[in-house]
Amino acid sequence: MFLKKVKQKNGRIHLSIVHGFRDPVTKKTRHKVIENLGYLDEYLDRYEDPEAHFREVVHQRNREMMEEEAGKEIFLGSVYAGELMQEDENALYQLGFLPLSSTYHELKLDQFLINRQRSKAIDYSLNDVMQLLVYTRVLDPGSKMASFRQKENIARPFNCDWFDVYRALDHFAAFREDLLLHLHEQVRINYKRKTHVVFYDVTNYYFEIDQEDDFRRKGFCKHNTRNPLVQMGLLLDADAIPITYRLFRGNTHDSQTMMPLLQKTRKAYGLGRIITVADKGLNTGNNVAFLMAKGDGFIFSQRIRGADEALQKYVFDPEDYVEVQGVVKQTDAWAEATDSQDKPVFRMKSRPYPQEFWVTHADDKKRKTPLDVKQIVCYNELYARRQKHKRAELLEKAQKIIAHPKRYNKNDASGALRYIKNIEYNPETGECVNTRRKPYLDLDKIIEDEKYDGYYVIITSELKMPEQEVIKAYHGLWEIEHSFRITKTSLKSRPVYVSLENRIEAHFLTCYIALLILRLLCKRLNGAYCPEQVIQSLKNYQACLVKDNVFRLTYYDSVIKDLGAALNLTLNNRFLTTGGIRQLVANSKKEFRDIQHASKTRKPL
Repeated sequence: MFLKKVKQKNGRIHLSIVHGFRDPVTKKTRHKVIENLGYLDEYLDRYEDPEAHFREVVHQRNREMMEEEAGKEIFLGSVYAGELMQEDENALYQLGFLPLSSTYHELKLDQFLINRQRSKAIDYSLNDVMQLLVYTRVLDPGSKMASFRQKENIARPFNCDWFDVYRALDHFAAFREDLLLHLHEQVRINYKRKTHVVFYDVTNYYFEIDQEDDFRRKGFCKHNTRNPLVQMGLLLDADAIPITYRLFRGNTHDSQTMMPLLQKTRKAYGLGRIITVADKGLNTGNNVAFLMAKGDGFIFSQRIRGADEALQKYVFDPEDYVEVQGVVKQTDAWAEATDSQDKPVFRMKSRPYPQEFWVTHADDKKRKTPLDVKQIVCYNELYARRQKHKRAELLEKAQKIIAHPKRYNKNDASGALRYIKNIEYNPETGECVNTRRKPYLDLDKIIEDEKYDGYYVIITSELKMPEQEVIKAYHGLWEIEHSFRITKTSLKSRPVYVSLENRIEAHFLTCYIALLILRLLCKRLNGAYCPEQVIQSLKNYQACLVKDNVFRLTYYDSVIKDLGAALNLTLNNRFLTTGGIRQLVANSKKEFRDIQHASKTRKPL
């Protein structure tokens, strides 16, 4: 059994307890809902952490089920399964690390770390520490101390103590750049990395501290907090596989992160000519000029609000729009807010245009500089519905704020404030400031925003690239947003439990490696499962100690089945001995290497 979370269209998370079993007829894995628990938010008043509470409930039920099965007096050779457990005995062992281990060793991370350790007087294994931190980041993310405590539950030994984990972080930070380049080379060799189009975006991570330091600085936070933070710039290839990343001080503007990362990466990684796809926050004159000066290309979104009169007139002029089929599908990320099954309307038009950009010249002065670009204006009906739906939610919130302004602080009211007049908040405390005038809805602002529903503009340097290819490339940008979401939610990259800059760097390095491995596993599975599904299955893939050195698998599903097939690992044995687990661990380290060697040396028939 496992706890299943499903995000509904209303944004609420529904919980249920699900039992996985093998159909005796079809031999396929099926799921049966044992108990519908309701919505997660309904339990916030009853439990400090409702999700953790119900996971423990599921864990206990699994134990009870196994005890019940043991009571049936099953014999495994000389092993009697009816024997009672001893006090404080831990019978569950995590096997979900096996697919992670396969990709970890395919990337030759073990070789890199072992080689780096040879010249250092270290009495523990850097490789073991890295594996422990990466595996637990996926299977049960938490602090470094929490990761160390979990090593006894993972069915393989780790040569390190708890203080070794922290000491290793300093070493990881020292050779971070070399390790990232190594990972890129291994992905290029094993997966034929595609870098003709790359995706770039920036996010930030805040820290639970009040005072800034040289690295953690206060800046614009995407989570509406005033805490010090760091910025992360992330670069993905055309298949959404991470290429590299870089951390910046928290007060660094998003637009100032792209050039430093690309300038260093492009040459060192041998990327050749690239077309960078980025959102409107990166669309600055300096970034555009930088890319074009290097002979590279770009595909950026363009703000319509605040754009020059010529672009606004072109967008809202109904002339020359053509309806295009197959550009946007119902499965598109923008379709989240609609229940309609009708074929969505998508219209577009384009023109070459000498657009003016503010570019910083050699004398450090900014001047308007005309650059030849192609402007592609799109209207997406699904996008329009989504914007309308989100605005309706904000207006509902705005009405509540107007009725009871004292119940909300600035963070709670974020977004809805756009549509409220006569309301102020203390910039220091975030509390509502008393005003004599009653707040009310800004109808003019609502009408103004409705005008833009469904419209967006893409600009590109690729004058000869077909419009549909440009649009398709731009729509791929959601993958980098998805990667950030995985890192923040599933991998729980924050809160960050270290404070020194080099250890912060090392922490995010382990998060990056975990993300990279997950993306590569999804690629091995031909995109049949999203990273979240892979993570959940790996978490559930455990074995129960039956007696002495005999273990019984407690979970198996289609994800584990397909991972076993893709990685050539036998993951469906109902019972395993200690020796069998050791063999699986060994296979996860060498299988790919052996297969690749055989394929290279095999003679044609």
